[in-house]
Amino acid sequence: MVTFSSHAKWILSGEHAVVRGGKAIAFPLRCYANSIAFEKGDNISITANSEYSPKTIFSLVEKACEFLDVPLKEISGYISLKSSIPMKVGLGSSAAICVNIANLFGYYGFCEDILKLARYLEDKFHQKSSGLDVAVVLSDKPIIFSENKIIEFLKPSFWPPMILTYSGKKSVTSDCVNIIKETFRKNEKLALELDDQMNLSSNLCEDALKNSNFHKLRDGIRLGNEVFQRWGLCDSFLFFHMKKLLAAGAVAVKPIGSGLGGYILSLWEDSPEKYGDIYLTLEKAWS
Repeated sequence: MVTFSSHAKWILSGEHAVVRGGKAIAFPLRCYANSIAFEKGDNISITANSEYSPKTIFSLVEKACEFLDVPLKEISGYISLKSSIPMKVGLGSSAAICVNIANLFGYYGFCEDILKLARYLEDKFHQKSSGLDVAVVLSDKPIIFSENKIIEFLKPSFWPPMILTYSGKKSVTSDCVNIIKETFRKNEKLALELDDQMNLSSNLCEDALKNSNFHKLRDGIRLGNEVFQRWGLCDSFLFFHMKKLLAAGAVAVKPIGSGLGGYILSLWEDSPEKYGDIYLTLEKAWS
């Protein structure tokens, strides 16, 4: 039996615009993980201790076989999936399972480009994957990503207090993608302007983390949140949650996934006391 495991992820900046070549910064989140155990056998048998059904896993295995032109019988056996990564909250649950399935095919010599296969599989979840999520999950390191590839592994020079809090609402990525597509259809000039602003957010955050500049990091996170708002991806539910964080002392907040729900990032001058029912302190993820 072989086992493959991947961690969750969170995005500091660059959401959505990264699909069109913008820069994004993402980090692994090692308090959550997804693992797949596989043992060869005569038939495919799947069990899942997660929010994913055996039917979904089987479909991904089928699609991987089609993509690689590998007969399904070549990957027959017992598959067991375990995952602690919550779905539809911006933590990369689909990326983790896609990376693990791609690693399974790579282990048996059917796939040389793990990232390419994982990205193809994630397209089945999100219409069109930028490759960002699978890249940070596969590398398990902080990355700067642009133009469909990792352009740099990031090692910040400082790490101010940042936390993730759950908004209490799940989010469907494809719904958010469709909202942005509609923005491009109705007002392409505005949509391109928002892409540029999100790219500026990433540049500010990158410079801040490399040069220990708290104020630039604050401004970068604030700008990213402004873009989410102008896209129409911060509804009243998220506004209320973020308002509570700011009232408690956070200096900047923004969604970390596709928008309209999921986890919210907040930046603080001093380490906050425990906030809310679901609270994740973002530790250094590059040691």
